[in-house]
Amino acid sequence: MLIIKQSLIYLGSSILNKAIPFLLLPIMTHYLSPSDYGILSIYSIFIAIYSALIGMASHTIISKNFFKVSKQEISLYIGNILLILMITFMFYISLTYIFSLCFDEIFSIPSKWLLLIPFISIMLMINEVNTTILRNEQKAYMFGVFEVSNTLLKIGFTILFLLVFHYGWLSQVFGTLIGSFIFFIIGLLYLKNRSYLTFKFDKNIVKSILNISIPLIPHLLGGLIVAMSDRLFIEKMVSIEAVGIYSVGYMFGMIVMLFTDAFIKAWSPWFYKILSNPTNAKKEKIVKYTYIYIFGLFILSIFISFVAGFILPYFVDEKFYEAKQFIIWVALGYAVQGVYKIFFPYLVHISKTSFLAFSTITAAILNLLFNYIFILYFGTIGAAYATILAFGVSAVLVFLYQKRNFEMPWNIFRKGRI
Repeated sequence: MLIIKQSLIYLGSSILNKAIPFLLLPIMTHYLSPSDYGILSIYSIFIAIYSALIGMASHTIISKNFFKVSKQEISLYIGNILLILMITFMFYISLTYIFSLCFDEIFSIPSKWLLLIPFISIMLMINEVNTTILRNEQKAYMFGVFEVSNTLLKIGFTILFLLVFHYGWLSQVFGTLIGSFIFFIIGLLYLKNRSYLTFKFDKNIVKSILNISIPLIPHLLGGLIVAMSDRLFIEKMVSIEAVGIYSVGYMFGMIVMLFTDAFIKAWSPWFYKILSNPTNAKKEKIVKYTYIYIFGLFILSIFISFVAGFILPYFVDEKFYEAKQFIIWVALGYAVQGVYKIFFPYLVHISKTSFLAFSTITAAILNLLFNYIFILYFGTIGAAYATILAFGVSAVLVFLYQKRNFEMPWNIFRKGRI
């Protein structure tokens, strides 16, 4: 079946894509102290936050409309997305500059280096637009080539700056900046050569993009708070060294996300295509695959945790061995997040993305509270507990909303059809 084949291709490219920086762990943990690794982890959090603010998940509208409108109209959407990205980029680079004048350091990061983040973020967003097109065209192989080549380039420059120029944690920052710039150019050229880029301001298209994207900003930020605020709390309540150790364990636990991302990348185009002309039989097929996916996800997370705990001492320097205790909890957290991801496309399909803001903000607020209480009582590992609970809140809220607003045959067990 096509979705299984596409999932396997995406999984393979995701494994290759993530395995490359993962295999870099022995070098990074050898040359970087837990403190330096902690700073790098927090810097990555800021990149994710800026990417959400600058990009606003505007590429989502490409998937939503890809099978509904002509290629020419899709190119207009992409051109107007890029115009919006330029405006948001200018706003956040100006804001960052003002902050850099007011503060010497933010969360252990020298403020001057924060100025690079908006540039990295907008380039990452252009690449996101490009890979979204490839996924919807079902060009999984080309998608894999883009993703893996991009990562190889960034890692290559990171190793150069780390081993030759001895730039410490900044090595990965510079490697990411240069690699992102090269693929920013490649991405633009690829879009133009495939006639997917038309720079023509269209008020109605901009409005439709913003109607989808603006409600997603709180959702994206809330999701980032749930996924990443733990390290900010650890930095303030424990130490920057603890952030570094926790982040290494987090990387192993996040292996689960490789599988959820791979599946969802194949699932979303198939899902939107099926629901463009839904029937009861098609809906039942979606439900069956959803149940199989959820069950397999939790089995997989336990298996991955066991294997990751065993191989950790062979991948990291001994000063990071304490990271093992965090793996199982992070893996389970991302299994719960994977459940949330399978229900997310329903809200895009019915144009109810505004509810995502409510659900994710609710989870984010609870996550902040959970982080403070659990880290206070349990130490660093309390952050992982908080993440699982917050992801669980998001998943339950989105499922209940979907169930109320879009009919699906979730009771097929009782009907004896599965």
